[in-house]
Amino acid sequence: MTLTRTSWAWILAGIACFLALTGADAEEISAARRSAVVRAVERVQPSVVSIRVVHREPVILQYQDLNRRFFFGPRYAGERDRTSGGSGFIIDGNRIITNAHVLGPRNPVRIEATMTDGRVLTVTGGLVDRMLDLAVLEVESQDLPVAPLGSSDDILVGEWAIAIGNPFDLGTTVSIGVISALDRDFQEPQGSYHYRDMIQTDAAIHHGNSGGPLVNALGEVIGINSFIYGGGGERGYDFGSIGIGFAIPIGAARRFLSEIETYGRVRLPWHGIVDLQDLTPRLAKYLELDNTDGALVAQIAVDSPVYMTDLARGDVILAINGETVRSADGAWGILTQMRVSETCTIDIFRSGSRRRVEFIVEERPRAESRWE
Repeated sequence: MTLTRTSWAWILAGIACFLALTGADAEEISAARRSAVVRAVERVQPSVVSIRVVHREPVILQYQDLNRRFFFGPRYAGERDRTSGGSGFIIDGNRIITNAHVLGPRNPVRIEATMTDGRVLTVTGGLVDRMLDLAVLEVESQDLPVAPLGSSDDILVGEWAIAIGNPFDLGTTVSIGVISALDRDFQEPQGSYHYRDMIQTDAAIHHGNSGGPLVNALGEVIGINSFIYGGGGERGYDFGSIGIGFAIPIGAARRFLSEIETYGRVRLPWHGIVDLQDLTPRLAKYLELDNTDGALVAQIAVDSPVYMTDLARGDVILAINGETVRSADGAWGILTQMRVSETCTIDIFRSGSRRRVEFIVEERPRAESRWE
């Protein structure tokens, strides 16, 4: 069959139309790929760092005789370096914020922060607040990309949540989920920390994500990723993420940074309550209480803020600042989150009646939160 000139014209017009439509579809797909999430990651990711912490620890050896009958006592064999790490993000020209637990329990020997472009920043000092599980690191550098900080006040349950960090030391990694819940409080400590008002997210968080940013779809940091539920009621990272992670709200980090900018240090709060105990059913009955809710005051520091009030050993704390106390851990969780100069109101039970005491939280004497 021979095609006429008119037939060829129709074929060529059809091909041109197909190519035009295909090009339009490609442009639409390309535009759709650059979603709000992609733009948010591009805005924050350059400011995210991987933190490497080196600690020096003693090496203890125990010797056996050749017949494996007797063990000799432990012997000090020197020291070795132990390395751990996490994530963080740059908040201004020479400071990085992260979790305090990323730095470990003791003053580290060396801390390095590696940026996404490969630059390695040496940390020269810093400040920690081990009550809030926050730390700010000082670095010697200029022209660093800064993460835009958002607000904790307008977070929406169900909105996109993006976790950026360095899980398992693989390098900068992005995961996405939603904000699952707000204002999560934990009556029991998570490791060494009491967490309150936490942001819950199902964005995948793993070991190494600690200290990294939780970001909204606008590319604003709204939280600092801190820990996860690992399954079976366990908390931490041993069992991997099951979609229940928690972040410290950026509002708490802002207050932490404001404290440093105003006073040049972290003012550790001091109330003077030294020891609290849970109530047993037998003790609750003896004290004429209907249940075991509350915390028994076991010890108070002399000349402390609370010592100057009517609070005494043997009193039962029922509420702090209007929040019901269920246990000793619950009371500690509220007290550790209080800041210097805040007013603390405690409802107590004594000798069959309720009373109320009030005092101003002071700075802990000889507190030191800086290392060089």
